[in-house]
Amino acid sequence: MNGIDAIKQAYPEATLLVDLARNVWDGRSPTVKIEFAISDRLKAEFLNLTGNDIQAVFITDSGTRHIKKQHGHEEALRGQVDITPDDFAFIPLVLNEFDTVEHTGEDKRGNKKILFTKKISETIYLATIERGPSKMEIRTFWKMRGPGASC
Repeated sequence: MNGIDAIKQAYPEATLLVDLARNVWDGRSPTVKIEFAISDRLKAEFLNLTGNDIQAVFITDSGTRHIKKQHGHEEALRGQVDITPDDFAFIPLVLNEFDTVEHTGEDKRGNKKILFTKKISETIYLATIERGPSKMEIRTFWKMRGPGASC
């Protein structure tokens, strides 16, 4: 079983995330909102960082288009690696089994932005979530690879 298959087995929503991303990459992006399970560890860290309970994490077709536009091509210019649809399978792992998490600022509405990182093999995945007090939206997702990669 390869890495993505193992992720899909552990996180069934990973298949939906990959399908959403493939649709966006192919120019087909119906309105979609995918919510997924959150770990007790994520709940506890979210409470610690924001003072709020978290009930759900989600991604939309709009967020996926943003990720494709910002991180789907020419990432080498920024020392990163292009995100592909298959990478979206890793989002639940990055958020639920993160290596690091930190508050990185606030959005225009005053909602806190939280940055998660997770190293998988030689790739470091980073995801930012933001939104209201109990629901968080994945706003961006990118990756870096190789020795000396830092977050």
